[in-house]
Formats: sequence, C-alpha cells, structure tokens
Amino acid sequence: MKFNGSVTIRAKQDVVWEFLTDPHMVSQCAPGVAEVEVVIPDKQFRTNVGIALGAVKVSFAMNVEWIELDAPNRAKMHARGSAPGSAAEVEGTMTLSELEPNVTELYWKANVQIMGRIASLAMRLAPGVTKKLVGEFFDCVVSRIEK
Repeated sequence: MKFNGSVTIRAKQDVVWEFLTDPHMVSQCAPGVAEVEVVIPDKQFRTNVGIALGAVKVSFAMNVEWIELDAPNRAKMHARGSAPGSAAEVEGTMTLSELEPNVTELYWKANVQIMGRIASLAMRLAPGVTKKLVGEFFDCVVSRIEK
C-alpha cells in the first residue's frame, strides 16, 4: 500500500527537521506509539506501535533505521516489525523545502506491506485508518512545532 501527502508548517526548515528526526519528539505525535528506545543515535531506534483495524487491535514491535539523512532536506527510513502471526514493513521518505522564510513544505510518502493473519483485513481497512491517523499525526506535529 502506498500513501503520500504534504503539509505546510509555519517554521524554519531546520526546526521542522529537528523535530521530525528526533524519535522521542515525533513519537509524541504518533498515534499508538507506546515507547521509544534509541539504539544508535541518528541511525536506529525501536518502538512498539498499536493499531486498531476495525475490532482487531494489533501491537507491532518495530525496528526503525534511518537509511538516508540529508539534513535539513530529505530523510528516508525503513522499519520492520512483528506481531503474533503477522509482520509489517514500512519504507518512508520525507522531503522538506522552504517556501518562504519561516514556512516549510513537508512532502512525505510511505510504502507499507503487512503480511500474515491480518494482511487481508489490513488491505480493506488500512486506507481509511491510515488517512485518519496521518491527519491526527500531522495536526499534532504542526501544533507542536508552530507553538
């Protein structure tokens, strides 16, 4: 499943970059993230992510790695996770550009693969759930960065 979008944030590009590449800061806005453990600073972290697909709730133990960091312009990450009987793999990219002083455009895209028992359920429900969660996430990010 592929997702993408963009959001405008009224802040300097480096401020947006610092927030979005800090696992502890960004996790405060990520729905379902229970904890974050930095394994290698600016390279790898672990997290547990709980998602609800209809009446089914699943918690994935995720290993996340930054595979490209071009500060403050572009970042690419890869995450792998598992839950009982299921697995997930995510590749995400964000690109930042300054539209004008103190205004940053964030373009993002993600490719998500879910395998195992919940795969067919995820294929049906994930687009709607993802749209809702992405909206909540970016509302929080904008609110925290702009204040």
